[in-house]
Amino acid sequence: GLYFYNLQKKKFPLPPGPTGYPLIGNVFDMPSTWRTFAEWGEKYGGIVSVTLLRQPYIIINDSAIATSVLGGGGNAYADRPTFEMANICGWDRVLSRSVSFPLTSGANSNNSILHRFREYRKLIGRVFGSRVSMEKFHDMEEYHANMLLKRVLEDPEAFESAIRKSTGALILQLAYGYRIKENGSDPIVDLVDRGMRQFSDAMRPGKFLVDVLPILKYIPSWFPGAGFQHLAKKYRRTCKEAADIPLSFVQGQAGKSYAADLLSHPNLSEEQYLDIKWSAASFYMGGTDTTVSIVIAYFLAATKNPEIQAKAQTEMDRVVGRWRLPTLNDRASLPYTEALCHELRRWLTIVPLGLPHRAMQDDVYEGYFIPKNAIVIPNVWKFMHDPAVYREPFLCDPDRFLGPEPEPDPVNHGLFGYGRRLCPGMHLADVSIWICVAKAVAGLTISRALDASGAPIDPIVDITDGIVSRPLPFRCTVKPRSEQVLKWIEEATQGTT
Repeated sequence: GLYFYNLQKKKFPLPPGPTGYPLIGNVFDMPSTWRTFAEWGEKYGGIVSVTLLRQPYIIINDSAIATSVLGGGGNAYADRPTFEMANICGWDRVLSRSVSFPLTSGANSNNSILHRFREYRKLIGRVFGSRVSMEKFHDMEEYHANMLLKRVLEDPEAFESAIRKSTGALILQLAYGYRIKENGSDPIVDLVDRGMRQFSDAMRPGKFLVDVLPILKYIPSWFPGAGFQHLAKKYRRTCKEAADIPLSFVQGQAGKSYAADLLSHPNLSEEQYLDIKWSAASFYMGGTDTTVSIVIAYFLAATKNPEIQAKAQTEMDRVVGRWRLPTLNDRASLPYTEALCHELRRWLTIVPLGLPHRAMQDDVYEGYFIPKNAIVIPNVWKFMHDPAVYREPFLCDPDRFLGPEPEPDPVNHGLFGYGRRLCPGMHLADVSIWICVAKAVAGLTISRALDASGAPIDPIVDITDGIVSRPLPFRCTVKPRSEQVLKWIEEATQGTT
């Protein structure tokens, strides 16, 4: 309890951090961006603590510390914190934070908390848990990557929408067997996109006071200062639709998919049905936005740094030739394209703060006390832009991962999470990103858009705030590399997979 916490705090201090006020702590200091966390790291060191109304937050700005604290094989940090705003909106099931029953009779609370998380990982890992398991989906991946090129070239100015639609089409087919509406926008793709924006907003550290004063969730929506309740109602409706509508499609179809295969098992309990429903939602909600953002990052890199596109295309032409589009079978022979995908993940860091962990027991790291229930946030953006690890970290340079002394793989620095919270869909994301980028390299010429006077527009390189970020909007010019490319794309997108 509190007495034990105080004894431990006297013996081992909390990590250093900004000085707070009595009772309310650092409630006025808590930023919404990773950059402020990084500035604190420069001032206070690799591990920093702040408190919000007596809730301790531990911010880690050093990759080695994060690996040591979060990367162990035990359960000490395997739980997610309770974000009340996200819970009010219904996202707690997607986060697999809470459960309604213990793992076994008499199981301790940690097992109860971890049960749903383990079930989700097991369900998703069974289908997408390794590169080998992904091989049976290669034809589907390649078809949707070809469709991406087709949609981009049909309306080059709307390239972001084409990327969103193509990525959503793949994930929805894998998860639910759902085939999107080709003409115009698709309602379920739009629903997923809206849901991810709302989820990212609801999970933003420090934005909603209800996260640090949970009792506020009980105040009525008409009460002064309860504006979050109106927002939560809107977000809750989206969350419910995002879980229910795609699943209702599966139940009316005989096609093969992640959800259809699992739902075909006889005698499912209500809890098992809910696990399938919400694991499918977490799979497609999590898998869509990150892939979209990194593919958009390639368009930005090609616009900002044409030499990167030129170098990738030179390799592509040498290995694949100019008479076909690349396939996943070419991957091992395209090291620069592989390095480019590594760099796109690192350069803009689409999940800049990872996902927070919760300390499930008291812990001590290098003489600093980490109390039970502390919220631990790895500043992945700082790890990816640490000049001690990556030279000129704000420069997009795929060559950093090539040669006799390559720089560290970003995946080993928290890009897909830590320990038992390692992203179960990482292999799907890896394959999806590579094939989309490789097809774009081979099939498209991307360059700077021109302003009204005919001068090239230099795009701004930055990302939006949020748990899952995106490159800031930018303009570019997109053309097919040749007339032959248009023919290949048309042939490759005939029929369905």
